[in-house]
Amino acid sequence: MTIFPAALILVYVAIATPPRIAPPDLMPFLKVVSASAGAPGRIACRDLDLAMRMKQLGLSPDAKAPVAWAATADQLRDYLAEGKLVVAGDAALLEAGAGVAIVLEKGKPTILVNTRNVQASGIVLSDAFLKIARVR
Repeated sequence: MTIFPAALILVYVAIATPPRIAPPDLMPFLKVVSASAGAPGRIACRDLDLAMRMKQLGLSPDAKAPVAWAATADQLRDYLAEGKLVVAGDAALLEAGAGVAIVLEKGKPTILVNTRNVQASGIVLSDAFLKIARVR
């Protein structure tokens, strides 16, 4: 009987966790966001594995960049305290303060923008970028 509840929890976690975009697919979107924010190719990132992939794929992990990638709510909170425009891979983080989320919808990457959160960062995203995003 104890196996059944544990199995339910595992199934729930698997269903509740949104699919993540693979780093090679994520990089072009991060390049576009950083360029639109006036810091081409520069993204703050505390995820060591992703930072290494960024370097391999032509982005510069830079703690002083005005744009940051947050993989967790704690990273989001820290970057917001630094006044950065935060990009996340989870729409829930968008609602929690991230300005941009890059998520999978129907198997395709989609850019979501929360204009209130972008304005709070002090970053002005280009009109061209906003045209390719879904603005909330």
